[in-house]
Amino acid sequence: MSTWVYRIVLALILAVVFYWLYPNAEANPRPEMWNLEQRGEQTSLLGLEIGKTSLHDAMQTLKLVPDIALFTKQRGRNEAEQPKHLEAFFGDLFDQGDSIILGIAADESLLEHIKKDAYKPEIFPNGVIRVGVQESLYEHVETLPISNITVLAGQQIDVEAFQKKFGKPEQLLNDGQGNAHFLYPKLGLDMIQPAGGEQILQLVSPAMFDKKLRQPLLQSIADKNKG
Repeated sequence: MSTWVYRIVLALILAVVFYWLYPNAEANPRPEMWNLEQRGEQTSLLGLEIGKTSLHDAMQTLKLVPDIALFTKQRGRNEAEQPKHLEAFFGDLFDQGDSIILGIAADESLLEHIKKDAYKPEIFPNGVIRVGVQESLYEHVETLPISNITVLAGQQIDVEAFQKKFGKPEQLLNDGQGNAHFLYPKLGLDMIQPAGGEQILQLVSPAMFDKKLRQPLLQSIADKNKG
């Protein structure tokens, strides 16, 4: 299972929990297209800029306290060390039930420290490991910039309106798991249409689009075709 799939499955579970435990009492409509716009060579969403906006500033903008955790996968026998990711999950932002995951640009030493600290670890059936972050590290973590943005749409996006605003995708790929990927390299955007579900937007710096989004997707498709 690819990295984005296991991250998003876990995030959807958290989204349901947040939605039921902390429903919005006041009207809070989603801004049109999440105010997605290109600013020079960067793309911003809800005023958040990858590589520039700190987690603290994102919290002030979104007016929510996120759930921060490290994610990795169990390493099998003779397998290399699995990648680690530090993420902040913001659940139920708007009336439509949208949720957002912000990747946090943490260095390897911090990621390793969090992993070894093993604060409230959880291991899921698919082999994903979730490790909480000690409160003593929050002040430091909140100063770090965001490295990517993932939107879990609570309601269906109007694809026609989206393409009217941003144009047709440069490339359309099916990952073999029933998910269509609409690729917008100049925006650093992969808009995913799961079979029978709401869309998912993955946003990185346009300069990192091929490395972070397109190439892993093509590799995943190639691996599946081999199988």
